Amino acid sequence: MGKDLEDAMHAQKKIIEDIAKELNSAQGTWIAQSYQNALRLISQVVFTRSTGFILEFIQNAEDAGQGLSTRGVFQIMLNRQRLKIVHNGSPFNETNVRSICGIQSSKRPEQGTLGYLGIGFKSVFKVTSCPQIYSNGFQFRFDKSHWPNPADSLWRVLPVWVDSPPEPVELDKTTFIIPLEKESFYAHLQEGVKNLGTRLYLFLRWLKRIDIEDEVSGEKWTLENLGEDEQGITTLRRDGETQRFKFFRATVKVPQYVQEDDLTHEYRANVQEREIAVAFSLDTGRNLCSSEAGAMYGGVYSFLPLGEASSGAKFPIQADFLVQPGRDAINCEVQWNHWLVEEIEKLCRAAIETFKADDRWKFQYLPVFATDFSSSDAYTQLFLPKLLRPLAEYLEGHASVPTESGGWAKPSEVVRLTEPDAAAKALTDMGVLEKEEIASVLGGEVGLHLVHPAVLNGEIRIREVNRDDLLKNKEFLLSKAKLQDAAAWFQKLYLWLDLFPEFKEEKYRKTVSKTRVGHHTKEMVLTADGNLLPGGKVSFMDESSSDPVILGFAQELAQSRPMLHPELLSGCASDTEREKLKGFLTGYTGLQPLNARKVCLEGILPKIVTGASKLSADELVKYTQYCHQFLGSELPYGTELWVLAKDGEIRPARETLLASEYAPQVNWELNKKYIAGLNFVSSRYIHDNSPAQLQGWREFFRKGGVKESPDAGVEEFAVSFVEEYLMPLCKRISQVAKLKQGYDVEAETNSGRLMRIEVKGRTSEVPIDLEDNEKKAAQQHKDDFYLFIVCPIPVNPAIYGVKNPAAVAQPEKLTVPVSEWKPRKLTGNLP
Repeated sequence: MGKDLEDAMHAQKKIIEDIAKELNSAQGTWIAQSYQNALRLISQVVFTRSTGFILEFIQNAEDAGQGLSTRGVFQIMLNRQRLKIVHNGSPFNETNVRSICGIQSSKRPEQGTLGYLGIGFKSVFKVTSCPQIYSNGFQFRFDKSHWPNPADSLWRVLPVWVDSPPEPVELDKTTFIIPLEKESFYAHLQEGVKNLGTRLYLFLRWLKRIDIEDEVSGEKWTLENLGEDEQGITTLRRDGETQRFKFFRATVKVPQYVQEDDLTHEYRANVQEREIAVAFSLDTGRNLCSSEAGAMYGGVYSFLPLGEASSGAKFPIQADFLVQPGRDAINCEVQWNHWLVEEIEKLCRAAIETFKADDRWKFQYLPVFATDFSSSDAYTQLFLPKLLRPLAEYLEGHASVPTESGGWAKPSEVVRLTEPDAAAKALTDMGVLEKEEIASVLGGEVGLHLVHPAVLNGEIRIREVNRDDLLKNKEFLLSKAKLQDAAAWFQKLYLWLDLFPEFKEEKYRKTVSKTRVGHHTKEMVLTADGNLLPGGKVSFMDESSSDPVILGFAQELAQSRPMLHPELLSGCASDTEREKLKGFLTGYTGLQPLNARKVCLEGILPKIVTGASKLSADELVKYTQYCHQFLGSELPYGTELWVLAKDGEIRPARETLLASEYAPQVNWELNKKYIAGLNFVSSRYIHDNSPAQLQGWREFFRKGGVKESPDAGVEEFAVSFVEEYLMPLCKRISQVAKLKQGYDVEAETNSGRLMRIEVKGRTSEVPIDLEDNEKKAAQQHKDDFYLFIVCPIPVNPAIYGVKNPAAVAQPEKLTVPVSEWKPRKLTGNLP
């Protein structure tokens, strides 16, 4: 060590000892106790982030570089035992040492220094009880363990000389060695330094490089400020990954009313002007991009980011804000800060005009001024009312949006066409709309412009329009409907909609399907009288049928309903185009074709239902045949037809059954003599008796109300059949069911025996249950009670007779199983 350095260190040591002596002289006084409490409060409460002191050290290094021509370098080295910080700024002098040994700041705001050397340094005591400082021959520490009663001492400001550093230090730099109080602090500090991004020193002027080394993992990385180019674009780099920012700066003079504010006078006395700045993130192609908030902690800088001050802006903001020590909060009430934000709003307006003048940025800048909601006081009390809301009003009130035609318009004067490019181009190519009328027609207002398609959405949302807006503009569509060539224009519209269909996605479980969107509810179909209606209320003459009856009814129907404008289809350039247009109108607007089916459903069928007057037999048969041909079994629910019966009478369908000619599954006509008053459908309807045709007629008449079996027909058939069988065997037969004696027939045989007979008719072989009164009668009359079963009805019936069924039936229900009655078939005899 040279003599000059040795003499210098001797002088520095004396300064340290003098400061310690001065402070020790106050020990034991109430002033010293109050001072101790203030130190504890500052180090543990004012600075809330355990890693926040690193920012304070960076700020102090920046201040130490003021006026230096060298390139500022800041180094961080971390292991489990200590944190080491080195920078090449101006070294400590006696004033700096006395500041750090107190709680006052040595910085001069009017000269541009902003740190709190005396106060900010105290944040280091959250992680250590023995920080060490080596600078300009000063070698000292603040050591809690050095004092016998640290709780009663001012150890946080009492300097202790260090004869020899615990590890090598560079004599021409300032070094801080911070032994960690707990090994667990390493993880917190490791996380903190990893969060130090390039944006950390966006607004620092002297520090250009930060080197960080994790000595535990061996990981090293560097943050660099590569400087600003001639366009005002600054490039930041972290290990090869670069970020670019476009800066806007302004030097603003402090107005008199701000200078006179008490807090300004206290903290910014003699400050005449201040520089403010905003920075906008650029991607690798130098395009504007709306990065979130723009800073490690929220987007507000006072040279370094402020902990809890989130502005809500998409760009970082720099100004000499009055903040709390620890950088966790910005004062939202002080006049100084309100004035700064108002000036920043003016600077942002200038940035907007710069962006508007750039051929690329004019399309990209709107999202940059979008707002991210924040619950912080800085957002709600300061930045929202003073910056973000006025900027939004400025954008809304000025021509801030590029139009497709190359001009500018207010956001309220533009719309964005969201149709696919090909569909948008075809709107004009196919003659649906002129280019200059698209915005006004789809936007529903005169004087609107199409926004340039390259414009990005931002805080000011640009209204989007598409085909739905065109189809909802009834005033415009009706004006087109009144034109002489209305059909030609609507033809173009329909063909355009068909050529560029719209689809919607539908999700069911894990399957996603696309469905074409229809226009069934929109009043867009041009009628013959020049009106516009939903397709489902409009009909058109289908040319597929030449039948005079169908055509006659179609023309009659056409007089009673809205019809499609005839030139829409007749004016098509080709048959192919006509079929495409017809397919679109019927499939996607619900246009109703007056085809044979429609004519039958709405014109002919109403004439042959029971609610209409009876027709002649010939007309009824003819019209019914048309309905059968074109409607089949698709008759409306509840339809009842007038039906020509075989006896020549026209009857309601409910009074008739299918005749044998229709090959019904159950043919009641074969044994109709056993049921009085049956009426069967005339065979005049049948021209083709093929199985398929007969099946079709059966389904048609069934839907039209013709019965498959008569009401109570089975029982009536059975009794009549039994009477016929008994006539040669008995001299008297009487029906007595109405007497409710438990049986249907009394018969006196030729030999004088009285038979009490319960008759059961069945269409198939099933067990026979006797009702309660029948059961009582069987048990009472025993051998004089007979059960006659007629089965199967109505085709090939036979009688089965069971004498005294109570003797053979299952007793609990008095059920006669098939095995008991089936063997007892009667063939001309009595049981």
